[in-house]
Amino acid sequence: MDLIADHARLGLFLVLSMIAAALTGCGGGSSSSAGPPSSLSASTGGSSSSTGTLSSLVALSSTQYAAAPSSNAVLTIYRTGSPVGLATVGYATVDGSATAGVDYVATSGSVTWGDGDSFPRTVIVPVLSHAGDKSFAVALTDVEGEADFGTPAAATVEVIAIASVPGGSDTLASSFASGDDPTINSVTLSWLAPNENTNGTALTNLAGYNIYYGTNAASLTQKISVYTVGMPTYVISNLYAGTWYFAVTSINAWGVESSRSAVVSATI
Repeated sequence: MDLIADHARLGLFLVLSMIAAALTGCGGGSSSSAGPPSSLSASTGGSSSSTGTLSSLVALSSTQYAAAPSSNAVLTIYRTGSPVGLATVGYATVDGSATAGVDYVATSGSVTWGDGDSFPRTVIVPVLSHAGDKSFAVALTDVEGEADFGTPAAATVEVIAIASVPGGSDTLASSFASGDDPTINSVTLSWLAPNENTNGTALTNLAGYNIYYGTNAASLTQKISVYTVGMPTYVISNLYAGTWYFAVTSINAWGVESSRSAVVSATI
């Protein structure tokens, strides 16, 4: 789906620049401005090595991340260059169109690498259920030890609304066909492909579907992923005698999954 960017990025860039400088001194803070920029500079607090130059750089793995409502935004921090010596970098979330405490959980802290360590570190920011089509930023705030800021030192986290539900009970249909072996039968499922997101915008990056099925309508424990978006139909074979239940979801290019359609059944 298209990401929603209804905030003033230039104005927020200026706000975030001031916040990053403030965070260097206090280790936290937030902004009520409209939205985060794709990158943010921050002053370093790192110390120099014995040779007079810093041996490594720390940076986020991307300028932009995505998360769904009621999930976690997962960001990665890399240490590149020579891993000699200790290195610590602080981080903090900054409000954009998403507000801490309402749309996501304000998160700050630091990660440390020991001498010889360059393994990536992970930062997790919980995203709340109200945050669809909003964004916030995560900024690296200060560096200590044998390291300095690399690029990027800040990133935007876009909270994207889930893809629209691909039909309900009237659009997901099933039909039964028996084979020569009475224990091996098939059910043909068909549904209507979604064409817009839950926020009403056009769905332009539909990537596929997940089919969930099982013999208990409340527990569809089996799953098939289908990546042919132009043919919203699928045949499930090798089903044993009994009543089977089915539901389908859509998936966008970000890997975000819609809620399930209404459950349909077929008796073999």
